[in-house]
Amino acid sequence: MAITHCKYKEIVLVCIVLFNLVITNAYTGPDLRGSYCASRRNGCCRGRQDECSAPIKDTLCYCDDFCNRTRNDDCCPDFLPYCKGIQEPEPPANITLRFCRTNRLGEVYQDGEIVKNNCNECKCQEIKGEMELMCESHQCLIDEQLVGEINSRSRFYGWRASNYSEFWGRKYEEGLSLRLGLLHSRKKVMQMQPLRHPVNVRELPRSFDARANWPGRISLPRDQGWCGASWVFSTVSVVSDRLAIMTRGNDHTILSPQHLLSCNSRNQRGCQGGHLTRAWTFIRYYGLVSDECYPWEGSLSDCRVTRHKKPMDAPCPSSYGVERAELHRVGPVYRLGTEEDVMYEILHSGPVQAIIKISRDFFSYNSGIYRCTRISANSDRLGHHAVRIIGWGEEVLNNEIVKYWIVSNSWGTWWGENGFFRIRRGSNECEIEDFILAAWVKIDKVNTIYNTVKS
Repeated sequence: MAITHCKYKEIVLVCIVLFNLVITNAYTGPDLRGSYCASRRNGCCRGRQDECSAPIKDTLCYCDDFCNRTRNDDCCPDFLPYCKGIQEPEPPANITLRFCRTNRLGEVYQDGEIVKNNCNECKCQEIKGEMELMCESHQCLIDEQLVGEINSRSRFYGWRASNYSEFWGRKYEEGLSLRLGLLHSRKKVMQMQPLRHPVNVRELPRSFDARANWPGRISLPRDQGWCGASWVFSTVSVVSDRLAIMTRGNDHTILSPQHLLSCNSRNQRGCQGGHLTRAWTFIRYYGLVSDECYPWEGSLSDCRVTRHKKPMDAPCPSSYGVERAELHRVGPVYRLGTEEDVMYEILHSGPVQAIIKISRDFFSYNSGIYRCTRISANSDRLGHHAVRIIGWGEEVLNNEIVKYWIVSNSWGTWWGENGFFRIRRGSNECEIEDFILAAWVKIDKVNTIYNTVKS
């Protein structure tokens, strides 16, 4: 366990001593006794008067009634006897008071007490004859100083940060391992020949949002929880969207992330990450049932759907009244090479999948057009994350037109802009334009649906 020296020197004014677990009295150490309130020209004060104070070592103690409001008071040592006429009992001679006190909010901790400071544990203990609060030095997922720095320069960065309670108290390493979840097959992806579209740049609109273009057919961002399964959620959401788009809204099936997580196990690591190429290959050959048939469990479990290449449906493992469900498959996965190719693909076929490099500040994203602040990227360990791009747009920022992608995350709608975020487009911000993948829903499946609708 990494330890850092967290020593606080604020003067101890009051501590609590329990006598026989019945009587509680306040005691001030003999080294602090003296005339403080008694030495003031105006003596004691009523109510709250911040100037009603006296110097005590390297700080101030107070002689107004407001100081005596909680057990963590900041009254002068002679406040009770001099101002209130209350004589404090001497502690038993055989009792030594041992505690730590912080200078942040005046908290007092007993010897051996363990408290949590964000993602780090701190313990009150004796070090070289002095009581000190010793804390771990883990890097935390949410950093108040980082959030404050970003928001103080939000006009420069173009986005604002937030202190998410869902991430508070978690280590950054937990965020990398359990909130991302991508085994980046850079070599395999780059071996794919990129699909090139006959793009006429002038015909591409300056802004496009799949949610507005295909209302009701684009799935909402889901929350993968503390399971490193972005490889699952981004893939399944792209397939679900394209299924609804290609069937002209006749099939709104939300496919099952749990099916892909639990059954695509060969050379995959479940909640510890997975390869996108293997995920797409699994759906191509074996298909996915609906989320209603095989609901999300939030963790890796044994596969409960029989894996066969030919069947068009499969028995459901759940007890939600759904006995069987159709298996939805896709064609071969392909890569998109340029910004214009990606825009053309989304415009004509629907959302695509992308890989993004993540630094610690991304977890605090709240709104705006994201770009890495470089505050944390230069010192933090980075991770890779799989996301879904659903559109693009432009915005004037600091008298400059800034292009951006509209991207769906898989951390729930409580994060970012209702589960989405915007990121700079055309500059390969966080490597988001390096690896963009998609696949079409299998044509025979689409034709089957059309024929069913017509009949």
